[in-house]
Amino acid sequence: RLLATPPRQHFPLDPPPPTMKLSSAIILAAALSAADAFSPASMKAAGRAGSTSLSMSGSSAEVDRRAFASAAGLAAVGAVVANPAPAFALGFDTNYKPKYEDLKQIYGLGVTLDNLAAKVGDQDQWGAALDGLRLFNKDPGFYPGYARNYVSKSVKNNADGDARVGYVRQACNQIGSIEELLEGRQGLQGGEAAKEAVSRVRNAQRLIGKFLAESGVEDEKVAAYISAHP
Repeated sequence: RLLATPPRQHFPLDPPPPTMKLSSAIILAAALSAADAFSPASMKAAGRAGSTSLSMSGSSAEVDRRAFASAAGLAAVGAVVANPAPAFALGFDTNYKPKYEDLKQIYGLGVTLDNLAAKVGDQDQWGAALDGLRLFNKDPGFYPGYARNYVSKSVKNNADGDARVGYVRQACNQIGSIEELLEGRQGLQGGEAAKEAVSRVRNAQRLIGKFLAESGVEDEKVAAYISAHP
C-alpha cells in the first residue's frame, strides 16, 4: 500500500545577527552649523548574543537629526553625526588595537558639550537646551552601552563593570540631571541653576576625558581633548 508523502516542512531562515540601532538617544557632537545640530538616536539591542555592530536607519535618522537641530540648536562634528554607523563589531579580540574610529561617538559627545554649556548658562536659551536634554533622557543608556562595547574588545569578562564604562555612565547621569535642574525641580532657580548646570556639563566633560585617557587610543584630537579637560 502506498503511503502518502508528508508535506515538506519549511523553516524560516535563521535571524540575522543582532544589531544595535540608533533611533532616540542622542549623538551629541559639535560643529558650527545649526542646520546639522545634535543628533537624536537610540540604540536598541535585538536578537541573540554574538557578532553585533552599531547601525542606523537612514531616512528616519536624518529626520530625527533635523528635528533635534531645530529644537536644541546644538551642532555636529562632521562625520561623527553625519555618518555615525557602523562603528565596530562587538566581541573580545586578543589582537585588538585601540583606535579612534571605535570611540569617536564618545569623543564627539565630549566636544559638543561646549555648546550645551553655553546654552544652559544662558537662561534665554534654556528652552532649546531642555528640548535636547529631554531627547537625551529618552535613552540615557546609549553612551554607556557604546563605551561597554568598546571596552569589550579588550576586556573578556564584565566589561560593564570596567571603570571606563563607569566614567561614561556618570557623565551621562550628570547631563541627564540638568533637565530637572532647569525645570526648577532641584531647588535652584535663575542664575544659581545656570551656574550649577554649567558645572555639571564641565564635570561630564572631565569624566569623558578620563575615559579617553584610559582608552589606549593615540590620536591628536583625543590628546587635545584630554589636555583641555584635566
